Amino acid sequence: MEELFPEATETEIKIAKSHLKQYQEKKQKVLLFERTPPKTEKQKKLQTDLIKFTTQIEIAVDQILQKDVKAVIEYMFIKGNSRAATILRFKGWNCCDKTIDRKVIEGATSVANTLLYLD
Repeated sequence: MEELFPEATETEIKIAKSHLKQYQEKKQKVLLFERTPPKTEKQKKLQTDLIKFTTQIEIAVDQILQKDVKAVIEYMFIKGNSRAATILRFKGWNCCDKTIDRKVIEGATSVANTLLYLD
């Protein structure tokens, strides 16, 4: 029987984490195209693909239900901070670096599950 809401596989979760890591770079390219509009068809297609990619990541991150997980994902990937900076930022939660790593995994899992439904 087919699942109504399938869960992302380990591979899909790894892909989602990779997409989260690519977000900042691709978002910068979107902003570049906003400043200097594309001239060729190839550039227009690239702009469309970049906008689709960044929008889907933004939607998927917005769908994370746990506030603490969402805060970590936004700080680390959407705002583009390093793991070390993220650990320092959330040091006030009295949690260790492994807890932050678990929140990153939970966030990537949530993003992967949401990306299954976006197209």
